[in-house]
Amino acid sequence: MMATATATEQAFASTLAGGRRGRRPAVLAGLLLGVVLATALPAGAEVSYPVRDAALAARVNGAPLHAFALDAAWRLARFKQPQVSRTATLETLIGERLLAAAARKTYGEAALYSGQRVGFVQDVALDDQLAGSLRGLYGKELEQVLLRLPGGSLNGVVTERPALDGAALDGAALDAVFGKAGQLRLELALNEQQQARAKNVVVLRYAMPSGAKGVLSLYDIYRRQNVQGRSQLFARQADFLQQQAMQSLAALFVLDWARSQFGGAAVDDLRGVLADQEAVLALQRLHGIGIDTDSGSALLEQLARQAGAAEIQAYYRQHQEEFVRIERVKARHIRLPDEASAQAVYAELRAGGDFAALARRHSRAADARNGGDLGWIKHEGKPDWLAQLAFAQDKGEVSRPIRAPVGPHDPAYWEIVLVEQRVNGMQAADSEAVRYVASNAVAREKALAQLAALRARVLREARIELNRGVLDQPLQILERS
Repeated sequence: MMATATATEQAFASTLAGGRRGRRPAVLAGLLLGVVLATALPAGAEVSYPVRDAALAARVNGAPLHAFALDAAWRLARFKQPQVSRTATLETLIGERLLAAAARKTYGEAALYSGQRVGFVQDVALDDQLAGSLRGLYGKELEQVLLRLPGGSLNGVVTERPALDGAALDGAALDAVFGKAGQLRLELALNEQQQARAKNVVVLRYAMPSGAKGVLSLYDIYRRQNVQGRSQLFARQADFLQQQAMQSLAALFVLDWARSQFGGAAVDDLRGVLADQEAVLALQRLHGIGIDTDSGSALLEQLARQAGAAEIQAYYRQHQEEFVRIERVKARHIRLPDEASAQAVYAELRAGGDFAALARRHSRAADARNGGDLGWIKHEGKPDWLAQLAFAQDKGEVSRPIRAPVGPHDPAYWEIVLVEQRVNGMQAADSEAVRYVASNAVAREKALAQLAALRARVLREARIELNRGVLDQPLQILERS
């Protein structure tokens, strides 16, 4: 069925604004991070000013960096940081280009972009980010071009839509691509034969204002999806297929317009800028920057395995504050039968009531007559839940009423705990906890040192040729003494 102009425009706006699920906004989000990165690069590059071609901002190790890409990056960066200079942007792009090239050569795409089985394919993500960035810069111009199309909408570039009209999507064709409906699958992925069949299913044909013609196949739509999108396709969601086809077409429309306006090489270079930023972000994640301690990094895991006993013990001695543990606590508790009475007693305690006296008066535990005295609780073995609650409290602080984790057929009750004394000690130097924490910390230190060395090397070995005409202030990084 033919998409309405309203639906088409919504798809157009959504796609070009970076509306794909799970996708970062299509602005140079890495640029501010890149500025920090650039300032960390030591001086030492070979910098000269021989570039006279107005279309070029620089050459980095002989490869061109287009003035259009610099201008676009600068304008996008100013959305978030209005005072950023064109020169600072250029220095950032050069630093990221050098690091990205080194990252790809040193680690390879597979190591940098692991996890794509659930995310978006890298080149698809870059195309969408590029289209969204161009939309952010040239939205008004694109809307005018769109209005001049037949019907004043994106439908004006569609010459045929067999799959969207239902002619090509009979049950047998879908079964040949996706398998039988309702079939149990361990992974939502097409094998080589299924991919070949999907390539033969034409979703729509188009003719752009520039004269470029092309086809969007079912395979083109499939490879643009993350796992959630693929689940929609495997479920035969026709509306979703139509929406994704029009979003894909909208991105192609933007890229076609940009290439006709600014030249294919300049637009491809802007795409390269985005790719460089993604590579640098991936490189930093690989080295433990921007991830939490539980996030996976093959490099960090390898370095942690390689950490020797001497390194672990040295880290233990130098960071003993990280290995303090509670040896024992002296605590009291009050056990209440319901939340209302627990909150009432808690209010009395907060008002300055004596804990032992209130325990003797209200607690349902056997130790109530002793003021709820639990004695000394040692941190050994696997502490029960009440001991864990005591270990979690600061000295002299009354806990809020906590519901006991009883079974479904056991009567509920609430506990209030007061820690009167706490004795701390050190985790054993040869314990597994020390080995785990210290080896991971050593790995992060080594990874950061490796990254710093890589930063220094790529700049030291770089040959940077600049167009002085694109600078709006003196260099701050590349020529720093």
